[in-house]
Parts: sequence; C-alpha cells; structure tokens
Amino acid sequence: MSQREERETARGARLALLGIAAIGQRAFVTLWRQPVLVVSTMVFPVLYLLILGNAMNRQLERVPLAVVDEAGNAFSAECRRGVLALQGGRRLVSAAFPADRGAALDGLRRGRYRGVWILPFGLSPSGPAPSFIGDNTDRFSFEALETALRQVWAEASAPKETASAPAVRLEAYPYLDYLTYLGPAVVCLAIFMGSMVSGGLQVLEDRMFGYHEGYLVTPITTGTLVAGHILAGAIVASVAGLLVLACVLLLTSLPLVTGPSLAAAALTVFLTSTSIAALWFLLFARARSASLLRGMFGIINVLLFFPSGALYPVESYPAWLARLSAADPLTYGLKALRNLLLRGASPQAAYADWIFLATFTIVCGVLTKVLFRREV
Repeated sequence: MSQREERETARGARLALLGIAAIGQRAFVTLWRQPVLVVSTMVFPVLYLLILGNAMNRQLERVPLAVVDEAGNAFSAECRRGVLALQGGRRLVSAAFPADRGAALDGLRRGRYRGVWILPFGLSPSGPAPSFIGDNTDRFSFEALETALRQVWAEASAPKETASAPAVRLEAYPYLDYLTYLGPAVVCLAIFMGSMVSGGLQVLEDRMFGYHEGYLVTPITTGTLVAGHILAGAIVASVAGLLVLACVLLLTSLPLVTGPSLAAAALTVFLTSTSIAALWFLLFARARSASLLRGMFGIINVLLFFPSGALYPVESYPAWLARLSAADPLTYGLKALRNLLLRGASPQAAYADWIFLATFTIVCGVLTKVLFRREV
C-alpha cells in the first residue's frame, strides 16, 4: 500500500470516528434538554422493583380456611391440631370450624374461604382420606394450602411407633428473597427504557426533522450514521442501567458480589444496551412517525422483556416461546447478570452471553445499514 493510500485510509477512519462522536454528542445534548425522559427511564424500573418486588415478596398469611370435622375421631383431632399449628405458628391460615359441609362450601363459593378441608366420617390412614376443595382461581393460595394440609395429614396418619429420618434439604446459595431475585430484571428493564428513548425515539425524531439528510450531505457515511446512533443509544441506556444497578445494590442484599463480578456486570450492561439500541434502530430504520413508536412500544416490551425470563424461568416455557426467548438479547443479558450478581460466578461464565450480544449488535447494525434509505 502506498503512502497516499495509507493517508486516505487513516483519514477515512478519522472522519468516521469524528462523525460517530458528533452524532453521539448531539444525541446527548438533545436528551439533556429533555430531563423528564431521562429521569423516567431510571425511576420507572426502581418503582417496578420496589412495588412489584414487595407485592410478591411476601409469605402468604391468614388465608381463610374452613375445616369440617365429620369424623370426630383421633385422626381428625390430630388434623385439627395441625391446622391450629399452621394458624398460630406460620400464621398461614385463619381457620374456621363449621359443622356443616354445605355451609362451608357455600362460604367458599361466596369468597369467604379460600379452601375447605373435609375430614370425612371414618377418617383413617387406610381410607377415607381428607378432601381439600380449594379456590383455584388464586393459584398461590391454592398451592400453599394444599401442600400444607397434605403435610398435616401425612404427620397425623403416620405410625407413631416408627420414626423416619427427615429428608435433607441443602441450598447452593444464600437465601435470596423475590426483591433481590428481581434486581437483574429491573436493570434490564432500565436498559430497555433507556435505549427506547435514546435509540428508537431519537432515530424517529431525527428522521422526521431531516437531520439524517443533513448528516449525509457531509463526509459522514450511512455506516457512520448507524454506528453513531447505536453507540449514543447504548451509552445512554448503559448509564440508566448502571444507575439502577447501583439502586439495586443499595436496596437488596447480594452476598456473593465481588469486584470482578461487578466489573463483569458493568460490561454486561453495556453489551446488552448496545444490542437493544441496535435492535431499536433496525426496527425503525424506515419509520417516519413517532406515533409508530407509541403504537408498538407495548408490543415490543412484551416480545423482549417477558420472554427473557425476568419473571419466570425460561426452562418452563412452551416450545414456541422458548424459541422466541433464545433469540431475545435481554435473555442473555439477564442470564449473565444473574450468574454474576446472584450466584457469584466468575466473569468467564458470561463469555458465551457476551459473544451472543456482540454478534447480535453487529448483525442488527449491518441489516440497518442495508435497510436505511435516504428520503431525497
């Protein structure tokens, strides 16, 4: 390569970097003049963590239960004592003991009780056994009551002369409540919100007001324009994600977090932000109106956030939803954050997720460059 060609190559690279920096600077200045948008992207995930985390981070208490004792024998007396222990110890139930089965079932239908436990005439280990009739419209109460009452009957009907060793239960990690479990999910939610504002909304506004055409009459190329917008969106979304991560560290207990895992988590936040910003630009590469973003925001949120495993394990998804989850970049960002922050994994555990996120960003960037069209 001649010296002239080397100078041209260096000049082209320098112009590309200057173009990316200029586009990013303008994006930051624009957002700085709209602080409500920036603050809302950070406040919403924190409120989500506090309200949803505390709403679902509670042990069930005082679930109304009716116990109908038709047997009146020693086994039913043991069952009644077990229910009273659930009421006085764990405070799981608020027990009532109506004498009539019909009245108890009528109370269940009217919502007075969440379950009716019938101890039938002749109750014994060989049969008949107790019958549990639960309000299965509320799966949380239904499963908790059924499990607890099954255990009460197992203890009441077990032979007294033989005592079996209790099963051993071990936990691989320190106890984490639902609030802590939700922490990585709200970091990803902050990334999604931040990239939506700085990626999707910014791209649409620039196209609507003709800024893209102004860029492209300069030496800036389409590739530089795409890279600049993706990088600007990624930086804004990363800042939102890192600030929410700091709030998560203050509000929750993460006993296994170390310095290397925090650094790896910060890199995960940036790579996830980059991939989501690239996806926003790809989706709106040819869009011309901000109303399209308002109309599609809810749909995109459902397609990205909920399949990621933020609220429910992905292993339990049906096949079609598992395939959608496997293509979702938030799935990999969330998995890496949970491994690093909740399980105390080393940064090496996130390498595969980082590779997917980087590859996803490159593919979206290339497709955006291909799809992007000038309007004049």
